Amino acid sequence: MTLNDLLKQKRLAFNLTQEQLAEKIYVSPKTISNWERGKTFPDIESLINLSQLYHLSLDNLLVKGSGIVNDYKDKEQLAELSRNHLYQFFGPTMSSTILFIFLTLNEFAPQVLPEQFRVSLGVQFILLAAMLANIVAAVYMRSRAHEIKGKMAAH
Repeated sequence: MTLNDLLKQKRLAFNLTQEQLAEKIYVSPKTISNWERGKTFPDIESLINLSQLYHLSLDNLLVKGSGIVNDYKDKEQLAELSRNHLYQFFGPTMSSTILFIFLTLNEFAPQVLPEQFRVSLGVQFILLAAMLANIVAAVYMRSRAHEIKGKMAAH
């Protein structure tokens, strides 16, 4: 049984309307409706209030509605990726762009660069490898965020 079904079943068993339940646990009736339709999940404070009201353990609520555990994990991962988005995507992209400009100038317009900034072919390959690694890391982080968002949308 999913959490939304369990919540509705328990509310009806206690002869409560959505409005009455909302008042008891300090949320809006719309919130109760969203939970029962599976559109959103209760936050941890609401889960505690529900478990006390319905005389259920939190384990019961979470195990019977196991989708909530996965949803919280996905939201946590997505929040972590979002917090570090600038560093994980734009950082590697910007450094790769700077390396690309540097390598291009070094190869095709060496007279523009001061003598101490010119590098040998071996160093150019190392810089190119670093640039490609940056791009791969940025693309991976972006695809990981999209994967988590897709998984959350499927719930």
